[in-house]
Amino acid sequence: MVTWDSRAFRDASAIPNRCCIDPASSEESAGNAVTPLFSRANIAKRRIQEGIELPADEKALFSFKLANKVMARAARQRNGVFHGKDAGSVPPPNWRPFQLAFILMNLKGISAPTDHDREVVDLIFFPTGGGKTEAYLGLAAFTLVLRRLKHPGLQSAGLSVLMRYTLRLLTIDQLGRAATLICALELERQQNVNVLGDWRFEIGLWVGKGMTPNALSVLKDNNDDSARARTIRYQNGTPKARPVPLENCPWCNNSLGGENEKKNKDSFHLFPNQNEPSELRITCGKCEFSRKNNLPIVAVDESIYRRLPCFLIATVDKFAAMPWVGRVGGLFGRVDRSDRDGFYGPCDPGIGVPLAGQLPPPDLIVQDELHLISGPMGTMVGLYESALDGLCSRDVNGNRIRPKIIASTATVRRAENQIRAIFDRREIDIFPPPGPDRRDSFFAEVHTPDRSAPRLYLGVAAQGRSLKVILLRTN
Repeated sequence: MVTWDSRAFRDASAIPNRCCIDPASSEESAGNAVTPLFSRANIAKRRIQEGIELPADEKALFSFKLANKVMARAARQRNGVFHGKDAGSVPPPNWRPFQLAFILMNLKGISAPTDHDREVVDLIFFPTGGGKTEAYLGLAAFTLVLRRLKHPGLQSAGLSVLMRYTLRLLTIDQLGRAATLICALELERQQNVNVLGDWRFEIGLWVGKGMTPNALSVLKDNNDDSARARTIRYQNGTPKARPVPLENCPWCNNSLGGENEKKNKDSFHLFPNQNEPSELRITCGKCEFSRKNNLPIVAVDESIYRRLPCFLIATVDKFAAMPWVGRVGGLFGRVDRSDRDGFYGPCDPGIGVPLAGQLPPPDLIVQDELHLISGPMGTMVGLYESALDGLCSRDVNGNRIRPKIIASTATVRRAENQIRAIFDRREIDIFPPPGPDRRDSFFAEVHTPDRSAPRLYLGVAAQGRSLKVILLRTN
C-alpha cells in the first residue's frame, strides 16, 4: 500500500496572521456539529493563557527561564555536533509554536499540584519528526528545576520525571536526547550550586539485563552478567561486552570505546576499584565530562536504586520488578536515610544518616508511543499502573496529589478509551485539539504533493516469512 502525505509545521511568524475563533460568533454559520471542536479549542486556549500568566510566581518564572536556557544549550550542542561546528557559533534555536504552546498549557498542572489540570492526561498527537520529544523534554526541564526550588537541599533529590517506552530500542534511541538535556542541567547546577543544590542531576536507564546490568557485583561473585564482569571483559578487548549500550558521548558525540579505539576503553570504569565497586562511571575524554566530572548517567539497576536519578527512562515491563525487588520503593520516595553515595530505605538497614523526611514521589510521567500499548501488553501495563499510581500519590493537607501524565503518539485511535483503561484518568486533552478542518490544526497543515515534498510510505506484507528473511529480501 502506498500513501502520500506532506505536512508543514507552522513557524512563529505565521501566528500573527491567524485569528482566534470565537464559537459564539461562528456557531450559526458552522453548525452545531463543530461546537464541541470550538469548545476543546477554547479549553486549550484558556490553559495556554493560564500558563502565560503563571510565571508571575517567582519560582515558576525562574524555572521557566532556566528550562528554556538549558533546552537551548542542549539544542545548540547537538546541532553543533551534527554540523561539525562549535556550539557557540550555532544560531539560537527557536521553539515551534506547538511545542511552546504545549509547555505553557501544562505549567500550572506541574507548579500547582492541587490544580484540576494535574488530573488531566495530555496526549500530544503530532506527526513523526514534528518535535514531540522536545516538547515534553522542555516540560521535564521545568519540572526538574522547580522541584529544586520548592524543596531545597536533599529533599529535592529523588526521581522526578519518569519516561516510559514499550521497546528497548526506542528507549536507547531516546536516551541520547534526554541525556544531553541532563548534561546541560548538570553543568548549569555546577555553576549555580546555591540555587540548584549539591546533589547532581542524573538520568537513569532502567531496562532488561540484556541491555544493562542488574548488579555491580564484587570479586568473589560469579555473576557473568554483572557490571563488573562486563566491564572487565570489555577492557580486555571484547567489544560486544560493552557494559552499557551507549556508543557516543551525549554531550560531544565522542566515541565511548570501540574496536578500533583502544585508548577509549576506559570510558567505562568501576569506581573506586574493580574488586569492590560502588558504581559504574561513564566518562568522555574530549569534553567537560571527564574522570573528575563523569557523565550524569546511571545504567546499573543496583546504582539506580541507590542514586535515585531525577530522570528515569524505562521500559514498561521493568515495573514487574515492583513486588519482587524491595529497593524499587526508593524510586517513589520510600527512603529515610542517605550518605554521599545515595539513599537508603528499609532494605538497607544501618546505612546512612536519617533524612528530614521522605523524598517526594515522581511529579511527571511521560508515556511515549502510546499506541503500542495494546492487547496483552496493555493488560499488563494497566495492572501495574494501579500500583504505580498509588506509589506516586501522596496526601498534602487532605488533598490527594497524583503525578501529571503526558502521553504522545503519531498515530491514534480511540485514545480516550485507551487512556482511561490504562491510567484510570477520566479527563483527556488531545493537543493540538482538532479543528473544523482536519487538514489544518493551526499548528500544522497538510499540503498537497505539488506544494511541498511528500513522503512515500510502502508496506510489505509477507505472511509466513520471518523478519530476517523479509529484511534480506527487501534490502
